[in-house]
Amino acid sequence: MDEVLRQALEPVLRDIRATGAPEPDVRDDGWADDDLSASAFLWSRDGSAVGIRVDRAAAEADRVVQVADQVQEWVIEELWGQAATNWPRCPGHPATHPLRASTRARSAMWVCPSEGTPISPIGSLE
Repeated sequence: MDEVLRQALEPVLRDIRATGAPEPDVRDDGWADDDLSASAFLWSRDGSAVGIRVDRAAAEADRVVQVADQVQEWVIEELWGQAATNWPRCPGHPATHPLRASTRARSAMWVCPSEGTPISPIGSLE
């Protein structure tokens, strides 16, 4: 896998594992790799897949946020019809919304979207 994408994806996968959310089968086939971006597919157990990509020129924290946003959409789709779809759950509002990936002070963070409160660095959920 492209190193830029691997580094951006690893903290998000740690959060998936820590929270017990469905984990994608990540396959790098270079479908959209070029000098500007790196890409891979997230495969589901049902055989469907979605592409993700990251901007190589973005700052490291911004790349993690880009990937977290895309993987979060994949996880929510995987949870649909099986469990609550608000992944990762906002600890202050666990029944209403998921956290949002955001860059704060050059760090990739999970943030409460209603209050704007940083909750956890991406990759550090328990």
